[in-house]
Amino acid sequence: ESIKPNFWRGGTDNDYGARFQIKLANWRNPISKLKSMQAININGSAEVTVIYELNQLSAQLKMTYLLNGNGTLKITETLVVSEKNKKEMPILPRFGMQIPLKKVFNQIHYYGRGPIENYADRKTSAFINSYKQSVSEQFYPYIRPQETGTKSDIRWWKLTNARGTGIKVYSDAPFSASALNYTNEDLDDFDSKDQRHSSELVEKDFTVLSIDLKQMGLGGINSWKAQPIEKYRIPYDHYEFTFVIERVE
Repeated sequence: ESIKPNFWRGGTDNDYGARFQIKLANWRNPISKLKSMQAININGSAEVTVIYELNQLSAQLKMTYLLNGNGTLKITETLVVSEKNKKEMPILPRFGMQIPLKKVFNQIHYYGRGPIENYADRKTSAFINSYKQSVSEQFYPYIRPQETGTKSDIRWWKLTNARGTGIKVYSDAPFSASALNYTNEDLDDFDSKDQRHSSELVEKDFTVLSIDLKQMGLGGINSWKAQPIEKYRIPYDHYEFTFVIERVE
C-alpha cells in the first residue's frame, strides 16, 4: 500500500438510504489512466508531477509531490472536471488522500474539533481545542460497520508511536482527518447493505490515515432517499488540496 487519492467512505445508513452506493459508485475506486509524469529539481528539492485521466468521471487528477532535503513532503491534489458534463456527473463523497502507516503509529495529537467524531453537518457539540487520543479510540462500534472517526476543522494533526516519533500534517486551511485500523473496504458494504456487525471486524496490522479537504455531510433528514442538504454536499467541480507532511522526532 502507498499514499493514494481517496474519494470514498464506508457507506453510512443514510448513504444507503439515498442509494449513494449506486449513484456515486464511480468515485469508489475510479479507473485512472496515467497521462504524464515529470520530475524536476527546484532549488535542491525534488518535485514530481503526475497527471491521471479519470475517464468514467470526465475528469483529470493532478498530483504534485515536493520533497525537500529535510524529508518534508508537500502534496497538492488537484481535480479538474469537465464543464460540459457537470450536470450529469455525481457529487463526491469526499476529496482527500489516504496514507497507510505501521500499526505502531497509534497515538494522535491534533488541534481541531473534538473529542468525539464530527462532520460538516454534525459538529456543533464538538469544540476546537488540542486533543490527545489513541487510534483504537477512533472507531465507534455502530451496529453495522460504516464511516466513523473523522474530526473536522483541523489545523494540525500528529500521528506518532508511544515515544512521540511519527509525522505531523498541516495545511493553510482547516481540513478533516481520521486514523483507523480499518480500510474503506472494511467499513463498506458495497452495492448491497449487509446486516453484519462491528464486532465481526478484525483490525488491520496497519494504521490508515485519511486527510480530507472535504467530506460530505452525514445527512439525517431521513434515511429513505434524502441526501444531505445542499451546503453539505460536495458538487462535481474543480478542487485543490495542499498539505504538508513533516517528521516528528
